[in-house]
Amino acid sequence: MLDKNDRLVLFGYGIFETLKVNGLHIEVPRLHYRRMSKGAEQLGIPMPSYEVWREALEQNVQREASAARREGTAFALRVTLSGGAGQEVPPQWLYHSRPIPYTEKDYQEGIPIAILSRPRNEYSPLVQIKSTNTMESILAKQEAEEKGAREGLWLNTKGYLVEGTLSNLFVVRNGILYTPSLPCGCLPGTRRQIVLECAQKLGIPWVEGEFPLAFLDDAEEVFLTNALMGILPVAQVDERRIELVDAEERSLRLRINEFYHNYITSCAGSR
Repeated sequence: MLDKNDRLVLFGYGIFETLKVNGLHIEVPRLHYRRMSKGAEQLGIPMPSYEVWREALEQNVQREASAARREGTAFALRVTLSGGAGQEVPPQWLYHSRPIPYTEKDYQEGIPIAILSRPRNEYSPLVQIKSTNTMESILAKQEAEEKGAREGLWLNTKGYLVEGTLSNLFVVRNGILYTPSLPCGCLPGTRRQIVLECAQKLGIPWVEGEFPLAFLDDAEEVFLTNALMGILPVAQVDERRIELVDAEERSLRLRINEFYHNYITSCAGSR
């Protein structure tokens, strides 16, 4: 139980990672550990070694999978590190599991997203870490859902595309893969990194940069990424429909998706 003086309780001061677990297999844990360690360093919270972190994670995976009878099924496991409060209140680890919220229909038909009315502050130090202070994202997600969308898309203070409230953004135009650069205010997503690595290995040209909202007007494909959704196609941005391409030879998304799943599978069991 958290101490009432823990900075997580008082100020939302802490970091977290949400990992996808397939059966008892944790997807790409090293990528999550690296990002969490960087965030902990920025907040001045001590982190254990990868081996100690991974062992505790696996113990919780075993316990959560058994308790929820999730052996052989995929689920989300959130690991949170509280900020503590000095020597008297050391940081604490919290674990929470939940079902994966995305369905086969989402991947077949794509999801609608909405442009958010308030900008993302690309200058905030919080955009580069997985902070437990997520009220901004919660309110933005609520706005998107009120518009009938599944996800909201932020522009930054300069009017450039950034990311979703829970996801990174990718756009395909003229055979080139585009994604907003990290200085635009993007979280350095683990699946964002993997997608760019997959594109590189497939010989698909890709560009990180600053792109205005109008950049989406000529998009042939739009998709989102995060640890739980993997690669999820977008079928609509506000009122504009985007027809999903279902042939791999004509779809960069599908080409990358196949390579992506092979990448994830090849990492199974690696420590």
